[in-house]
Amino acid sequence: MLKLTRLSILCLLATLSISAQARDISMVTVNWQPYYGDGLDNGGVLTELTQTAFARKGHNSSIEFMPWSRALKLVEEGSNDVIMGAYFNEERNQKYLFSFPFYKVSVGLIARKDSGLSAFNTLDDLRPYRIGVSRGFANSEEFDAADFLSKDVGKNPAINLLKLERNRIDAMAGAFGIFRYEASQAELSLDDFVFVDPPLDENFLYLMVSKNIPDGEQLVRDFNAGMLELLEDGTFKRILRKYGF
Repeated sequence: MLKLTRLSILCLLATLSISAQARDISMVTVNWQPYYGDGLDNGGVLTELTQTAFARKGHNSSIEFMPWSRALKLVEEGSNDVIMGAYFNEERNQKYLFSFPFYKVSVGLIARKDSGLSAFNTLDDLRPYRIGVSRGFANSEEFDAADFLSKDVGKNPAINLLKLERNRIDAMAGAFGIFRYEASQAELSLDDFVFVDPPLDENFLYLMVSKNIPDGEQLVRDFNAGMLELLEDGTFKRILRKYGF
């Protein structure tokens, strides 16, 4: 969940501005169940939260699910307005506008039990292992920059899980909640895997808004202000409970 003190400060700043003219907002993101995806009710819990926050400021928003690398490109060039659900890093901060963080996920390594990997002290300890990563996905800045590690790039977390099951990699990097969901969908037992200690990071999710649209900064302010209303009147918690979060 969120630290409301930090969020409240950011949101109060957001409410100082007047809402942009109501319009249709085109959002894109990757399938990332159980948080959002085209096979989930209403696009998933975070889709409903995001669209409800925009609706509070009069905006109608649509969502399209696609490969992550394509979503990044379309929003960077301004063909679409918003990427829903992204981690912050400095490289992205140069290309996109960021909302305040609205959800937190634990990110780390998941290993096969027979790999012998259950914990590490420094990233250097991970040199012997083949680690699956998803193309375009951020994990932690230190891990993502560690080019001395043996990283096997897959299209998405589901592909990396398949590689892990078939012993083509020793471990995979990703959000723990996503791994549990994908393992359940594939009818795999969590007893065959270990969540490596410590996690790589605890990452907040943000909206990333295109810098190449004229009202990008205003859309960020509107989303922040709308999300503040959801937090203050209890709608945020009600939507989470509706999806079992």
